[in-house]
Amino acid sequence: MTIDDFPLLSLDLPQRPVDPVSWWRVPCPLPGGRIFMSGGISPYPEIARGQLAEWEAAGITDYMPVHIEFNEKELIEANSNIKVHFLGVDDDLGRRDPLWFEVLTETADAILENPDAVLMVTCWVGCNRGPSATFAILLSQGWDVLPALRAIRSARPIAATVYAPDAAEWWAFKNGASREEVRASREMVLSWFQRHPLDAGWVIRQIHATR
Repeated sequence: MTIDDFPLLSLDLPQRPVDPVSWWRVPCPLPGGRIFMSGGISPYPEIARGQLAEWEAAGITDYMPVHIEFNEKELIEANSNIKVHFLGVDDDLGRRDPLWFEVLTETADAILENPDAVLMVTCWVGCNRGPSATFAILLSQGWDVLPALRAIRSARPIAATVYAPDAAEWWAFKNGASREEVRASREMVLSWFQRHPLDAGWVIRQIHATR
């Protein structure tokens, strides 16, 4: 995907989305319908089985949870045909290790080589880590930076994608960009965030209050 596929790169979405809790566990497809985002699978089996049924109805074949708090692989694979690829990291708001982006994109690219595969990516809330991992995957799948950011926020209005600057920097470096170009790629994401602010802390607090 290139910038020409998305001529309007501005979004008019509120800084505090209406009813963020309603977005928590909603499967959010990206253009093409082969990559989804959501919040994580519930650790409660009854709720989890309902989520898994919804995911399978949407065609999900593979699941990449990137939150370290819970690993529900055993529950998921016992109650569905979905294959789990656990790549959990902490949501500490620090810099992401480029190796994380390497591993998750290699995993996602291998999955998506199968034309029948549909990938779900989540963190626990579906605000920071999951959308950031999705952003890196989109870059690896041929998207440009700004269209990828716009597609993620359009599909999931609570997606802060806070580690996207690290992903953009990693991707530019991986593709042989100069130091100035790497810096410019990071600044492009930060500038987009300034134009499209999201109160991620408020979103996360609203969702955590329902647990």
